Parts: sequence; C-alpha cells; structure tokens
Amino acid sequence: MPPESPNRSSRISRLRRPAVMVFAAGLLLCLLVVLAGTAVLRASLPRLEGVLKIQGLRAPVWLERDALGTVTISGRHREDLAFATGFIHGQERFFQMDLMRRRAAGELAALLGEQAVGADRQARVHRFRDLAQDDV
Repeated sequence: MPPESPNRSSRISRLRRPAVMVFAAGLLLCLLVVLAGTAVLRASLPRLEGVLKIQGLRAPVWLERDALGTVTISGRHREDLAFATGFIHGQERFFQMDLMRRRAAGELAALLGEQAVGADRQARVHRFRDLAQDDV
C-alpha cells in the first residue's frame, strides 16, 4: 500500500478539528436540554419540607407526611383545614388537573404530540375555554 501523500494528510487534519467542534457543540446542546428539562420537571414537584407563610389563614396549620407520603393535616379552624386540604390537592394532583384543563381546551397535542390532534379537534368544537371565560 502506498504511503499517504502530504496533501491528503493535511486535508484530513483540517477536517478533523471542525468535526470535533461540531460534535462537542452537539454534546453540549444535548446536555443543556437535559439539564433544562430536569429543572422544569423538578419545579413541578410538590414542596414536601419547610415552612410557607400564606395570607388568609387565621392560625397555623401543620401538614405532615408519613413514610408512605400520606398527609395528616392539623390546625385550629375548620376554614384553615379546608384551605390546607385544597393546597394538598393542588400539589398532589397538579399534573392531572393541568391535563384535564388542556383536554377541555383542546390543547393536548401541544403536550403529547400529533397523536392527540383528533382529541383536540373534538374538544375545541365545544369552546369550553370561551364559555368559562364568559362565565368569569
């Protein structure tokens, strides 16, 4: 086999650097997408520890979770307990409530992709978002 000519060798090394740069940029972009996605998903998780100061409560309310995640709510006033129950429902069922809102508005395809376009078309006929806005 004949040895490589100097021209060919220099052409390969000139192409190698841009190829490595493109690969590194693609790898960095993938890493950034994964990190951003992780941050968005973590932000939607319920807050399980700490103290929140919420206006409108008449007295302190305690929310405690056991090892299985079951919540125990304790407080002095019935209205405060009802508020805390709603708060917990919002934390635990946020994804379900958002999915139901998107379903009624005909916006599932934005979340789930093309396979949900048919369901969106069926829902948009009813104009639930417009009707709700009119009621408000």
